Amino acid sequence: MTAVAEMMTPLENAQNCMFVPARGGLGERVENQANSICAEMAKKANGKYRLLYVPDPIGEESYQSIIAEPSIIEIMELIKASDVVIHGIGDAWTMAKRRKASQEVLDTISSRKAVSEAFGYYFNEEGDVVYKVRTVGLQLEDLAKTNCVIAIAGGESKADAIQSYFKQGKSNVLITDEAAAHRLLGESSLLK
Repeated sequence: MTAVAEMMTPLENAQNCMFVPARGGLGERVENQANSICAEMAKKANGKYRLLYVPDPIGEESYQSIIAEPSIIEIMELIKASDVVIHGIGDAWTMAKRRKASQEVLDTISSRKAVSEAFGYYFNEEGDVVYKVRTVGLQLEDLAKTNCVIAIAGGESKADAIQSYFKQGKSNVLITDEAAAHRLLGESSLLK
């Protein structure tokens, strides 16, 4: 997603273009945070942006408190009303480690054979949701209300994750690189 933000160009004919992050931050390097990526996209596209200041993931008690905040409600309404969603697809194990998942969660996603992750949902090879972390932001069911859902994932190592996630049928565009595409075309009829 960082690379996509860096490559954005001005949207000359777009008016009132608003960028919002799909969810809170993972507590990693600031340049990889959803808020930073969102702000960079808006800046490059000559758009406006709003940010979502919540950690990702969070516990149930914190979640219930945060989603009742008027400022969070306002941002969530903007997020859920998005015409276009651009999101990444991650390798399940890599994303769990980035989220600093507990050993119990790591054992769960391993025993349930999670392959991919998107929006805090972990999917197995068949595309079934096998685990979900509590996050404030866009949920899978919200994608049905969006005109265009663009998934981003690159690298040969992401091919299995891409294939797993797309079995859900929630995204209608994939942007990837040559390495992942060659692996997908060689192993799957997904993109044929």
